[in-house]
Amino acid sequence: MKRVATLGILIALATGMNAQDRVLSLREAQELALEQSYAMRAADMDLEATRREVKEVIATGLPQVNANMEYQQLLQIPVSLIPGEFLGMEPGTFAEVQFGLEYNFTGTVTASQLLVDGTYFVGLKAARTAVELTRNARTKTAVEVRVAVADAYYTTLVAEANLDILGDNLSSVEDLLRESEALYDAGLIEEQDLDQLMLNRNQIQNNIDNTERYVEIARKSLNFLLGIPLSEEVVLSDDIDKLVEINNNPAFLQRDRQLETHPDILIARTNVMVQDLTLRGAKVAYYPSLNLFLTHQQNAQRNAFNFTESGQPWFPATILGVNMNIPIFSGFQRNHNVKRMEIELEKSQMQLTQAEENLKLDQTRSMADFENALRVWETQKQSVALAERISERTSVKYKEGVAGSTDLNVARTQLLNEQGRYIDAALQLLNAKQQLDKAFNLFDEEP
Repeated sequence: MKRVATLGILIALATGMNAQDRVLSLREAQELALEQSYAMRAADMDLEATRREVKEVIATGLPQVNANMEYQQLLQIPVSLIPGEFLGMEPGTFAEVQFGLEYNFTGTVTASQLLVDGTYFVGLKAARTAVELTRNARTKTAVEVRVAVADAYYTTLVAEANLDILGDNLSSVEDLLRESEALYDAGLIEEQDLDQLMLNRNQIQNNIDNTERYVEIARKSLNFLLGIPLSEEVVLSDDIDKLVEINNNPAFLQRDRQLETHPDILIARTNVMVQDLTLRGAKVAYYPSLNLFLTHQQNAQRNAFNFTESGQPWFPATILGVNMNIPIFSGFQRNHNVKRMEIELEKSQMQLTQAEENLKLDQTRSMADFENALRVWETQKQSVALAERISERTSVKYKEGVAGSTDLNVARTQLLNEQGRYIDAALQLLNAKQQLDKAFNLFDEEP
């Protein structure tokens, strides 16, 4: 199908390609999507956010300084009772006294430093491992973006190829219709034969209208995946035949598989590491923690609100100390937390095994799908050639008056169907190759 092979050039010429139009091969489209697609930008943000979480954890082990200011106005000064004998009163009596002044202001600065805390060091390792987990997730997102862009690219090419085929068929039918009108005027064919051709032309025109709308949707879908405006014009420089020629080699099945670096396996393994560190963090929560602190305080008491006036007394207090927190009993909360983390670790190990087995299944399935797609595409290519010969012979017989309009319509409908099936078979082959690459964790590799 040489006319399909030149589809990209024909479409560019037919649409009057502007200098500012973006021209993309499949690989260029994938590279563009890896840079600015919504999915990749979100994955980059997730990775940066996880890196910030590591810095947050590190910061909790650095000196912490906080300041506090407190103002009080005692509308009623509290009354305290003291033994009366302190003031020369009868034993057994109490005197009512008030301590303090109406206006009070206290400023406090506290500095603390973590000295020993097992949860801090385990948490720091877990946070750094979480970065690796997010990085692996980003790699998986990149693979999914590549596959999704290829699917959209292929779908757009197929829609345009179908439109091209329909256009060729419409031109052929219109040429034949003009010839048939001359034959009808000469009394060589019946009116029914002419009506049949007109009906066939109308059906093809309806299919063209529907396909044009589908092409527009396919193009906008590709733009969306690329992360560019839907209104931007993109010219696809690759064509179906070129891509099929690159990807129809059975030797792709014999490539060495990169399983150890497959994103699904890396994610599952890193998740096991995260759960193991989480369990260790739950266990070290039983251990004491030690903190150093320094507190300095300035306090003022006044009978009038004159804290901003200089020369008034302020009373300092400074405390240096060590705080040790010793977990003793938490109502079995820590114990249950450890048990839960043990279950989560076991679950992550099971999920790793599941990922390995699922990957093996995907490889088996993708190999079978690729082999089947190769066979179907080869068979369909032969069918198109047969349908073209049948259509050409039937057209000659129709012009000679040997075949009727029904025979001609059947032959042309058969050709149109076989051409559509060929394009569909090419699409299935290309998609099967993408899934094979994904399962093998190999992209852009030679067979």
